[in-house]
Amino acid sequence: MEEKVKPIVHTPMQRSRLRKGRGFSLKELRAAGLTPSEAKRLGISVDRRRGTAYPENIGVLKENYGVIIPLTAIKGIGQATEKKLIEAGILDAYDLAQANLNELAEKTRYSEGTLKKWQGGAKGLLKEERKA
Repeated sequence: MEEKVKPIVHTPMQRSRLRKGRGFSLKELRAAGLTPSEAKRLGISVDRRRGTAYPENIGVLKENYGVIIPLTAIKGIGQATEKKLIEAGILDAYDLAQANLNELAEKTRYSEGTLKKWQGGAKGLLKEERKA
């Protein structure tokens, strides 16, 4: 099981020290290219009370979660389809690009041909993202 990523925060004292925080601030999430709803789906803890954005926390988020391409960015996938794919364990375009189509076809009502088209679209989006 993957270990949860925790943010580092500074204590508000004269002799400031670093400690593990409750969650990442909204500013840190936005700077890393994530929305609060994506963070929730990925299991990233969010502390809405924090207003600070530390570069080390932004770096941790970018390193571990990178840029997330939502399933709805793939041609032919709408919100209803995205919901069904998420229920099957496919959270984003990266997951779809790496998925075993035979197993996914069994978990969902979609044919392997349709899933193959979507997987090709996901791989294309990921290639474009790596070029940028």
